Amino acid sequence: MTVIPHESAELDLLRDSAREFVQKECNEWMALEWDRDGVYPKHVFDTIAELGWYGVALPHPDWGVGGALELMVISEELGRGSTDLVACFSLTSSGLRTLVNHGSDEQQAQLVPRMLDGSMRLSVAVTEPAAGSDAAALQTTARRDGASYVVRGQKTFCEAAGLPDTLIQLYVRTDPDAPKHRGISMLLLDPTLPGVTVAKLPTMGRRITGVYEVFLDDVVVPAENLVGPENGGWRVLVTDLALERLIISAGCVGATLQVLDDTIKHVREREQFGQPLSRFQAVSHPIVDLCTRAESIRLLVYRGAQLHDAGKPYEKEASMAKTAAAELYADTTRAAMQLHGGYAYITEHPLTMHYADSVIATVAGGASQIQRNIVAKHLGL
Repeated sequence: MTVIPHESAELDLLRDSAREFVQKECNEWMALEWDRDGVYPKHVFDTIAELGWYGVALPHPDWGVGGALELMVISEELGRGSTDLVACFSLTSSGLRTLVNHGSDEQQAQLVPRMLDGSMRLSVAVTEPAAGSDAAALQTTARRDGASYVVRGQKTFCEAAGLPDTLIQLYVRTDPDAPKHRGISMLLLDPTLPGVTVAKLPTMGRRITGVYEVFLDDVVVPAENLVGPENGGWRVLVTDLALERLIISAGCVGATLQVLDDTIKHVREREQFGQPLSRFQAVSHPIVDLCTRAESIRLLVYRGAQLHDAGKPYEKEASMAKTAAAELYADTTRAAMQLHGGYAYITEHPLTMHYADSVIATVAGGASQIQRNIVAKHLGL
């Protein structure tokens, strides 16, 4: 097949623009303060909307621009600030693709322009206390009652669900007697409706976007908020999961590269035993190995994007990238903490944020074990 270059003049210009934006508006030092204080930087995402990034790779002739390659560039550079910023961006970006692929004409006309201009954002609620990696085992129910659904249940680990002007893509069970993958539907939930309670969880990291529980006590949701066919929600859910995993992977690569840049700078400047730390092979060789992994995984991420843009299957590559990039981020932050010594243990250092965020990177967006299962199926194992 024809290989699409992941480096070009146009992509280089986009990367330069994105990197400048991150350095000025949401670099890791800024992200550290927002994370520590639990602050959502609305102005950052307003600017992202103004830049038109929510429309990147959106499959619509009027609203969409560019493809997955451009999306990887943006996500990688945002990751240099924080993988939490990438998660927040991805929720609306990926949710928009769900609406364009499965929403009604009325839903698209009313909601997509508001998502693109930043006046509304999206969250997603799938996970429940007893349904994590086995997402199809969800038990939150939606009972049809005339022109509405009456929803009852609980969702957990819902990123961004408590942020202002957020609409939640809520996955519910509409047919309790159907096989578990066939009785699921997706409803658009306004979290200000009576009967909805949103509570922020006290997480170790990811405090910019915030992680929430959502309690639903006989919430009346209009039937026109159904996205896709009733009991067809599983297909709605999985359609764009592979691209979402690539976005997450690109963010982990960007964060890893930032941590490596910081670490290389530190070991070159820090002197011990009469010479810079970088002169010791016990220091330089592990950094070389991590840089080699980072560049290799970066190519895998872009390969997945190339396949997407060429209309080829790419689920295997996306799951490979998600596993490799998340585990690389975790390994790199652990090594960087060791090489920075006590300085990295001070909460005023960005490595503390990276370390906490890297712990969840191998779980959020699909656990590494699940990604390996997906790849194994593609390999015929």
